[in-house]
Amino acid sequence: MKNPINPILLFLLISSLVSHGAVTILGDNWDDIGAGATNGLGTGNNAAKTASIADPTGSGRGNVGAVDIGKLKADGTGPLGTSPWGELRAPWPGSIDLPANSIAGTDTFTMQADIYIPSNTTFDTDPTGNGAADRFNMILRWNGINAGNNNKKWNWDSLAADTWHTLSMTGTIKELDNDGNPTVSVIPIFSFYDRSNNAAPGVAAYIDNVSISVTTSVIPEPSVGVLGILGSLLFLRRRRR
Repeated sequence: MKNPINPILLFLLISSLVSHGAVTILGDNWDDIGAGATNGLGTGNNAAKTASIADPTGSGRGNVGAVDIGKLKADGTGPLGTSPWGELRAPWPGSIDLPANSIAGTDTFTMQADIYIPSNTTFDTDPTGNGAADRFNMILRWNGINAGNNNKKWNWDSLAADTWHTLSMTGTIKELDNDGNPTVSVIPIFSFYDRSNNAAPGVAAYIDNVSISVTTSVIPEPSVGVLGILGSLLFLRRRRR
């Protein structure tokens, strides 16, 4: 009579052959992770200039990013940015390679940030006469292509003032970009959209604990541990004969 394989050893064998993990491909907390333009986010385009400051909200976070969507030119003649699209990205060109062992079309991503809207925000929180509400957006471009991106939007007036909000977007890494090429990189964008493009200089929002992570599916070569498990299985089978 054939002896069944010990189910515990079988589970250990399968677990050792296939493992799943999460890899952070971008992070910034304006303290010890990312350090602004070094490894995390840049300092923002002209419509979302972001500086590291001591947390003014009393939450004990250390430093946070202060986002100014209406920053003036040095001579004060007008806003530095002429576009309503304020953006925070990784340093130019903003593209981040996916881990070599991630499987596009199977593995997933999580894009996350903490956002705080002060009650005196320079954003227009009243959509009346504005056509629509100003908003915060998370955008993930596959291989840098805008078409076919993943995005999620939060209307500015839907987020309570003077409190931290943890916002996130999740999904599956696209197998192919909009041009039909395999996805190998992403451009993440944290966007502050000033629809009327009339923000005054000052703080529109604070941002902290930015992270983008992807899951990875790893099938490593057999290790010493795997060989040991196989040896144990053979030993047990021989003893039961």
